[in-house]
Amino acid sequence: MSLTLLAPAALALGLLALGPVIAHLVRRQPVERVAYGAMLLLERLQMRVERRRRLHDRAILALRMLALLCVLVALARPELRLPQRQSVIGATGRIVVVLDTSLSMDQRAGGESALVRGQREAAALVRGLGDGVSVAAFAAGVPEESMAPSWSTDHGAVATQIEAVRQASGRTDLEGALTRARALLDGEPGEVVIVHDGVGPGNVAAARPSLERLAVTGSTVLPIAVGVESPANLTIVDARYGDGLEGGTVTLVVQNFGRDEREAPATVRLPDGAEMTVFVTVSGASEEGPGETIAAVTVPRQAAGGVASVSVVDPLLPLDDTRYFHLPRVGQSRVLVVDGDPGSTPTRSEVYFLERALAPYSGLGASLDVVAPSGATRLSEGRWKVAVVANVGDPTPLSPSLVDFVRDGGALVLAVGDNVSGAVWNGALGGLLPATLSRPRDLVSAEVEEGVPLSVPPPDEELFSAFAEGGRHGFARVRSRRIFAVEPYVEAGPGSSDPDAIRTLLRYDNGAPALIERRIGLGRVLLWTSTVDLGWSNFPLQSVYVPFWTRLLAWLGGEVGGAAARLEGVVGEPVVVPLAAGDMVEVTGPGGERVGLTRLPGSVQFVPELPGAYAVGRADEPAQAWVAVNTPVLESDIRPDQTLDAVQAELDPDRSQRRVPLDAGLAIAAALALAAAAWVARVGAS
Repeated sequence: MSLTLLAPAALALGLLALGPVIAHLVRRQPVERVAYGAMLLLERLQMRVERRRRLHDRAILALRMLALLCVLVALARPELRLPQRQSVIGATGRIVVVLDTSLSMDQRAGGESALVRGQREAAALVRGLGDGVSVAAFAAGVPEESMAPSWSTDHGAVATQIEAVRQASGRTDLEGALTRARALLDGEPGEVVIVHDGVGPGNVAAARPSLERLAVTGSTVLPIAVGVESPANLTIVDARYGDGLEGGTVTLVVQNFGRDEREAPATVRLPDGAEMTVFVTVSGASEEGPGETIAAVTVPRQAAGGVASVSVVDPLLPLDDTRYFHLPRVGQSRVLVVDGDPGSTPTRSEVYFLERALAPYSGLGASLDVVAPSGATRLSEGRWKVAVVANVGDPTPLSPSLVDFVRDGGALVLAVGDNVSGAVWNGALGGLLPATLSRPRDLVSAEVEEGVPLSVPPPDEELFSAFAEGGRHGFARVRSRRIFAVEPYVEAGPGSSDPDAIRTLLRYDNGAPALIERRIGLGRVLLWTSTVDLGWSNFPLQSVYVPFWTRLLAWLGGEVGGAAARLEGVVGEPVVVPLAAGDMVEVTGPGGERVGLTRLPGSVQFVPELPGAYAVGRADEPAQAWVAVNTPVLESDIRPDQTLDAVQAELDPDRSQRRVPLDAGLAIAAALALAAAAWVARVGAS
């Protein structure tokens, strides 16, 4: 209820109220008095009359001033505005129920969420509608969930659909739900019942355009608030890994949207299952914003890469208690190198240049374990993702270990040399070799004294996609004087789904294969048809040698997820993942479920419905991309929002309030005051 003056300027006439006061003040007794006999006898009576006249004059003055004030206020056209009594729900015959299913509706009071209370109230409202009333229902949460998007008079069925709707983990989309409601009303008046929690600054403002259009068509918006009495929420709004002492540090930003100070444990969980807990204390929210604190957790020196998480305990709104972030591989990748020709000195070792290329520096590179051929049996320990076998004369004793390693998902790189016999290798490793070995072949001639150069790798080949154009042309400076020829083999075509597909990744200018790949179950085998040292080529002396082996290791999964692309996502919002082979990948959700995707040229797109780690890649292979998906930070802000009633009152005052003009009543009051003043004056004169 409020009092409004339609013409407040008229109050300036209030100065006229001084007139009666001045008139009464100027009625003074004469200064000079002349006594005469008869009046001396009436002195006592005169005193009594003056006392009576003073009393009556004050009453007359008050009544006259009251009359004048009533007239002045009446000229200002005062108006009393009262809340409009709510009409009977269903009076228009068409009702649209909008149920907020966003993350904030997971607020708990007494163990029950706001969504459950909202479902109960909305379902009871629908079941209580009269016969013939058409009803529809929409969800105002992201991801959107369909309830009853068309008119129905089966109130029981619509109520059941409302009761079955699921809690969403995304933002509030009140504008989207009202847009769908307007389309269904099609310009005709109706009633829109909005069941929501009334929190989240900005949600109602975002829905203002639809509220305005509904008001124009004569529709009524009826809000039903189901939020908790004192909203509170403790959440982690940011988590990031940074290099530092030991294995690095995860920095957490924790915010408190409640009034009271909160203390809770925050637990960081790494992809390999390790956990670290720290206790945080966050001050209560104020008018300036939520309470905030920053905490840090130290990561071990060795940790697998991938998507890690950090959780805080908050039973008041548990849906946003966990935040996901990317954790690169911490520590070096472990690679087992089998040296088939150790040589008399370290520099004469077959793998000397390979060790230098992959040796760790400044915390980068790989952790190499160089062993003799007999040490290949250690692959069963499961410590290595990648193994390199270089110029081993007789791999027969190694064969069982190598086969098990590849079948378990390992990546094996085979390099030949002077010790290799095609017949021996074919017999021992025939089940692994990408192509059957023939015999060594000399490439040196009068025309090519330095050997045959490599061809520039294609830019669309995934292994070489990380190289810039100049880097790819650096391969043309690699020349081999000798290679191991292979028997003809059937190469898989583009997009092949054959689990044992064979591909040529790199060739020489004369067409001879330089690097051949074969997929065997979960693992991969690569054959380098030359040596990894200076025995047959100048490869170790070229600038592309180090980046090639570093990239090859990462491409084969040597970083245990750290080499994959790292992307961020928000629940309910599309995520686009650029991939060269987008038509061959699939998306796996946090629970191992397959997620629907849309294939685009050079990429794939999907919409996550839950927070967590999403892996993108080919089936049964290391992920090509990791997506850390989180709930929207703004949805965790559960401070009260602008009310729908206030917006409606602003957009359509006539429909939201009842106006009672007071000018006529004040005019009558002024007339009555003047009549009373006249009566008092007459009585006083008698």
